[in-house]
Amino acid sequence: MAYYTSLIAKWATLTPGTTQQKIDQINAITITGSIPTSITVNGVQLANCVNYAEFKALTAAQQQNFMLLLAAGATGGLLGGSANTALLTVGMILDFFPVAGSTVANLTALAKGLIQPWWQAPVANGGGGLNGPVSVSDTTAAGLS
Repeated sequence: MAYYTSLIAKWATLTPGTTQQKIDQINAITITGSIPTSITVNGVQLANCVNYAEFKALTAAQQQNFMLLLAAGATGGLLGGSANTALLTVGMILDFFPVAGSTVANLTALAKGLIQPWWQAPVANGGGGLNGPVSVSDTTAAGLS
């Protein structure tokens, strides 16, 4: 039942209606302002966050590797987010750029500006912390329907 604590609390704040109407309401709620555990960004978004002075301070090999990462992300999403620090995109950024620098601050602002569905956002950030959109089986398991 603890898994559904946030759902139970949020359910009580919804406009009265049928179970399906309330499910539709809750699945339409979005949250910003927290770093998602998993996000995708493209190379242009990533490049627009890079502070030039920090980039210029990288070695030639680091600059080349970073530019190759940006090119790889030109046609698709690069995986980022707080749960992916050991993967290539986030790992390279944390390795190449100062954590207290402008590039990381810009990327953090980008991530916090992304819109997440309520059900997906972590409970600590005001979300539901669920694995998927709320369904009738969720409301039944939570004792709501």
